[in-house]
Amino acid sequence: MIESVLYYIGNNWLALSSFLVSGTALIITWIKNVRDRTRADDKELLEHLKFSLEQAYGAVARSGESGEVPRQDRLGWMSGARHLIRYWELRRSLKTGLFKAICEELEEYWRHRFYMILRKIDGSRFFVWINQDQMDEETIEPKSAAIVFAFSQWKEGLPDPLDTWSFEQIVSRYKLFSPRNRHFREFIEAKFPTLAEKAKGNS
Repeated sequence: MIESVLYYIGNNWLALSSFLVSGTALIITWIKNVRDRTRADDKELLEHLKFSLEQAYGAVARSGESGEVPRQDRLGWMSGARHLIRYWELRRSLKTGLFKAICEELEEYWRHRFYMILRKIDGSRFFVWINQDQMDEETIEPKSAAIVFAFSQWKEGLPDPLDTWSFEQIVSRYKLFSPRNRHFREFIEAKFPTLAEKAKGNS
């Protein structure tokens, strides 16, 4: 049996080689197509995730005389919360590392904007008001408020990119204590003298 197989291979090695090469090329092409399709899907999904965050923010914030301020709008906060929930659910569908990293950057940008707008709430009275049209009391729905506030917080367990850089390395690498950056250097020396000494020693 083995001799027959070896005999067949010996007489048909060219055909078998061609078959193996064709099969390998087919597999490589298939893998590439899957990867390309996954990247295209992730790119399209990222655009939708961006849209969800923009819509969520727009539902909770409005332009005021002193810049953007939070809305006293029950339906607006509920709509914003729904967009955030959809964002969280859809984000799990991202498959490629590149687009996951871009999504983290996108989320951090919008988290900060939510955080800044929510800081402008100056008391618990913001959440309760009188509807002037109906002369009836309205409130922000508690669950929607909780979701919006939750999004604005730094995620527990998420590595902070700042932790990957040391102050001394940054100062040394970019020569931040040079004369052209003297105001920065004077600030560090005055307020953080120990840090300044470590940075100078690392230069």
